[in-house]
Amino acid sequence: MTALIRRDPLRSLRLLFLVSMLCVSALALVQAATSHAGWDVMVVVVGVLAALLLLRADEFVRGRLVPFPVDLLELIAVGAMLVKLGQSDPVLGPVYFLLLFRAATGSLRRLIPMIAGYIVVCLAGSLIAGIPLVIGVFFGMPLVSLVVYGMRTLLLRLREEQRRHTQMIDDVLTRLPFPVLAADASGGVVLANPAASALTGPLDELRATRADGTPVDLPRLAAGESGLELRLVRGDGKVAQVVAETVPAAHGTIVALLDVTAQRGYEEKLEHAAFHDPLTGLPNRALLWRRFAVAADGPYAVLLVDLDGFKAINDTYGHLAGDDLLCRIAERLRHVCGADATVARLGGDEFAALLPASGRERAEAVAAAVHQALAWEIPLATGPVRVGASVGFALGGPGLSPDDVLAEADAAMYLQKHARLSGR
Repeated sequence: MTALIRRDPLRSLRLLFLVSMLCVSALALVQAATSHAGWDVMVVVVGVLAALLLLRADEFVRGRLVPFPVDLLELIAVGAMLVKLGQSDPVLGPVYFLLLFRAATGSLRRLIPMIAGYIVVCLAGSLIAGIPLVIGVFFGMPLVSLVVYGMRTLLLRLREEQRRHTQMIDDVLTRLPFPVLAADASGGVVLANPAASALTGPLDELRATRADGTPVDLPRLAAGESGLELRLVRGDGKVAQVVAETVPAAHGTIVALLDVTAQRGYEEKLEHAAFHDPLTGLPNRALLWRRFAVAADGPYAVLLVDLDGFKAINDTYGHLAGDDLLCRIAERLRHVCGADATVARLGGDEFAALLPASGRERAEAVAAAVHQALAWEIPLATGPVRVGASVGFALGGPGLSPDDVLAEADAAMYLQKHARLSGR
């Protein structure tokens, strides 16, 4: 009932008058019965009151008045009931609420004739049946009915203003160039502007998650969220990064979305370019130093790899072949060093591998694997080539400077290179 009053107060008022009319009619029947009216009189009273109630119920359900000739028949029937009953009390109560119902339903041009008709009928019936006149009743009929009609007019104007206000908000939200959703208190979407529909696709197919992967229901986001970054996966597989802002509305929440997909992609490219070698895609020296900061809490090993014979291949086959060779070597180093290792290109033909949580045994095993991987022919567009490599390693841990560990690995690498060259 409370929901009906909030949704349609005018219909609620009509229902109140209809129920009141039913109760007063029941009381009128009791009054008529206790006045020792005959069965013929009771039949007339019951028939007229039942007809009035059914007609008002029909008007309530359909939301419009019965045809005007029916009003004339009503007036005649009520007049006949008044004369037949010989008393006004059982008649005036239902008539009052009938007029109040009409005031809350029809136009003024239908209400005024109805009021005038009932006043005439009641006056004429009272004179014919010799019933004492109650003058105040006849003043009250138009007065109370017009007050109710004024209330109805006011409610209609208020509803129209609310409709216009809602329509204006809808128009503004619809024309906004950025995505906006409006949800009611239960999480149902009452508006999704074209920009939102273009971004999210069908909402029942959309999957939204926070940065940590927690699922999120967009229409049920709490009001007051600010700067909430979400990942949206549409039903057709398209992915978008958005920043959500939510503000409370009168009966729900408005969710504004800012599409930052291109911005995040650009930021990721910038970050990748800042910390990766553009040729091989391996981490560069800057990212290697970041990984040192993480690995330095425990034991680790560092390998330095310097290619042998790279300059000759570069000079013989050209720089494109040299670049291709470096990329293929980077792939082999990533493979043999393991998924937890950071393989970086330090520059030219020099590479480094950081092995976290590793000691001498693993460092020696990985160094041997690097030697073996680079001993095989490497296919290039110009034909297969072979390169050698000098590998040196050093062990690090808490309290040791990365620069010192790298210097030790560098010294070990050059010691091996010198030994290999001397052996030739």
